[in-house]
Amino acid sequence: MTGGLQLMRTQVFNETNGDRSQVRNVAILLTDGIPTRELDQLLAEVQRTKDSGIRIVVVGITDEVSIERTSTSTSTFIKNM
Repeated sequence: MTGGLQLMRTQVFNETNGDRSQVRNVAILLTDGIPTRELDQLLAEVQRTKDSGIRIVVVGITDEVSIERTSTSTSTFIKNM
């Protein structure tokens, strides 16, 4: 998840690739609630992403998703869609 957030922040939401400064950036993140890599960097990357003005909407797709852990690091959380 960390690498995906970083890629989104640096490559997707930038003017070179079509980002429009007058339009709010919103990312929809689907998760099973179990980060598998770079866990020690995850919260810092989430904060960098949010600080850059990207709103993160997380959709949990299993019962393994922790509302407490996810809601503290994201903008909006939707459980078990």
